[in-house]
Amino acid sequence: MSFCWFTSFIGYPNFLKNQGNSYELGRAFLTLAQASLSGKTYAESKRLFPTLDHAQVETKKAAFQEFGLLYVTPRSNTITVTPLGKQIYRLSLDRQERDKNRRTILLALIHALVRYQFNNPLPVGGNRYADRAQSSDVLPYLACYYLLLKLDGFLTVSELRGAIFGLRAMADLRKLEKKMRRQRKIGVPFPDLPSLPSTEGTANNLKIYFMAHLSLDGEILHATTSSCYGREEQAFELTQFGYEVVESVLSESWAQWRMLSSTAPRARTYTNIAEYFENGVGVECSNETIQADVHRTETRAARISEGVLDPYDVEGLKQLPYRSFQEGRKRLVQHARLEQVRNATLVREAKRLFKRKHGQLFCEACDFDFADNYGDRGKDYIEAHHKMPIAELEGPVALTIEDLAMVCSNCHRMLHRPPWITIDELREVVQTQRS
Repeated sequence: MSFCWFTSFIGYPNFLKNQGNSYELGRAFLTLAQASLSGKTYAESKRLFPTLDHAQVETKKAAFQEFGLLYVTPRSNTITVTPLGKQIYRLSLDRQERDKNRRTILLALIHALVRYQFNNPLPVGGNRYADRAQSSDVLPYLACYYLLLKLDGFLTVSELRGAIFGLRAMADLRKLEKKMRRQRKIGVPFPDLPSLPSTEGTANNLKIYFMAHLSLDGEILHATTSSCYGREEQAFELTQFGYEVVESVLSESWAQWRMLSSTAPRARTYTNIAEYFENGVGVECSNETIQADVHRTETRAARISEGVLDPYDVEGLKQLPYRSFQEGRKRLVQHARLEQVRNATLVREAKRLFKRKHGQLFCEACDFDFADNYGDRGKDYIEAHHKMPIAELEGPVALTIEDLAMVCSNCHRMLHRPPWITIDELREVVQTQRS
């Protein structure tokens, strides 16, 4: 994917700020939406901004189009609010409602970003870039949210400029993930892509505009530093809130994103502008999606307050890459009640039957055998993993040995490291790394 991804990133509407540029942009959208819904033309709507010149209004309009909230058909005087734009407008009419609907608003905006791509009737930078805009099937925000979740919740600037900005097809996303993981492991940074603009300021602006959209003005990501390549450099890290919402959106857009064998979704093409905005980027966030996200959030909060967490869940939470979780960690550790949520008899029976069936105890994910590696000290040792994490169980439930898997300590930690994955998914990861 060429850098034409990024050349028209203008602003980042945020309807939840109390002041600043993002707040002003959010207010501008509400003004334009109200004008359109009351029957005003685009020319009439622009008069509602007496302190702004024509270019400044156009810049704001371009930002709203990128988020799929409204659009103005070229060479027309009609401003159309999309289904998503109407939804955001309803949720943001007054401060109290806006605060109450905070999660829903951000969820809807991120869904719009995930659907956004350049192979559409509005090529980046105008018609002269049409051929370049047609060169990629990449959904850029979906790709980055995927990489954030798979790569410890952060991305560095050198990775953006040297790897991510070069993605040209969604089918190559997992290859890119593997390459980035390898480079982090050996500590060798990516050199800048040759397709980046030769002017340093312009190349840097691409990163600034892109990350501004991706972060929604700090709601989803915040700026940090990383030294994973042996030097201090700027990075962008998921917030606790961002982690939850991004995982929800990615699961909705790509249900099997954790599975290496699943096919990455491709960006669509659209025959005209109206189709792109009405059926593409501007689709309303469904009530089912909102309710599913709310349910996951409430369930998670209930588990934390009740303390139904096993020690591996707690260790996984400690590793979450957002610093604002400090106080939560203390409370989670304090309330972890191992003796009340595990059944030692079930675990012993599962191990006994596994050994009777296979003749030995070994890891179902990586085949590691403690006895082979540690002799008598490792004999008959293995850890039992609940296929459905105890933290996910709602109240007491009846479990059988089929609900447990035998795993080594390393694989057990990897299974419980967010985002949590299944035994089959981890086995696929191990086999891929070995190949």
